[in-house]
Amino acid sequence: MPPKVKFTANEIIEAAVKITRVKGIDAVTAREVGRALGVSSRPLFTYFDTVEELKREVYLFAKNLYKEYVKDGLKAEIPFLGVGQQYLRFAKDEPNLYKYLFLTPPDGVRGGVMEGLKLSQDLARESLMRIYNMDADTADK
Repeated sequence: MPPKVKFTANEIIEAAVKITRVKGIDAVTAREVGRALGVSSRPLFTYFDTVEELKREVYLFAKNLYKEYVKDGLKAEIPFLGVGQQYLRFAKDEPNLYKYLFLTPPDGVRGGVMEGLKLSQDLARESLMRIYNMDADTADK
């Protein structure tokens, strides 16, 4: 009978996020995640076929966290300014997640600076359209 699974996929992702926050995404290896969980690297592969698959989950975590920062910025009196301030706050508060989201070269999964800026644009578009009475095409220019 196979051994009982000791960790959930979310616990493994949380460990990878903690590693990324402290050491950067390149430090996320099967061995390092196992060490953080106090086990061998094997449990990781119960849920993820590769370490890159786990890194994709860390990327999605960073992206969702950044979205929360932007949403807070959109509540500012001048939402576009608020988004810029939150962008800078995210970089200050989460330097390694920021680097992963915005400064990592694209690899087909994570997109680097252009994808990060596109995400910011997508999140701010509705606010620009509402405040300045623009259509989507004008807001995107």
